[in-house]
Amino acid sequence: GGQFKREVTVDGQSHLLLIREEAGAPDAQFASWADAVIFVFSLESESSFEEVAQLHALLSDLRGTSDVALALVGTQDKISSSSPRAVEDARARALCGDTRRCLYYETCATYGLNVDR
Repeated sequence: GGQFKREVTVDGQSHLLLIREEAGAPDAQFASWADAVIFVFSLESESSFEEVAQLHALLSDLRGTSDVALALVGTQDKISSSSPRAVEDARARALCGDTRRCLYYETCATYGLNVDR
C-alpha cells in the first residue's frame, strides 16, 4: 500500500486528492473513512475481475455503496491472440451498474488510453 497526492481540476475548481493504495480486503475502518474507491482489474485476467467483484460486495456489506463514489477500471497491457481479453465490457459495466455512483473505464498505459481520465 502506498500513498499519493495529486491536484486535479473539476468543474473549474482545484482539489487535492489524497490517494491510499490498499492491499487486501476493505475492513470496517476503511469503509468508514473512504470517500471514493477505485477498483482495478486486468481485462486479461478472469480471477482479477472475480476478486474485484468480491471486494465490491464486501464494501457494499460494510457500507452502502450509494454513499461512496466508485470507479471500476479495467486495465490492459497487450491483449493479443497469445493473451486474449478475458473480461468483456458488458460484464464489467454490469458490475458497475449495480450501484448509482459508479464510473467504468478501460485503460491502457502503453497507449495512454484513458489514463488521465
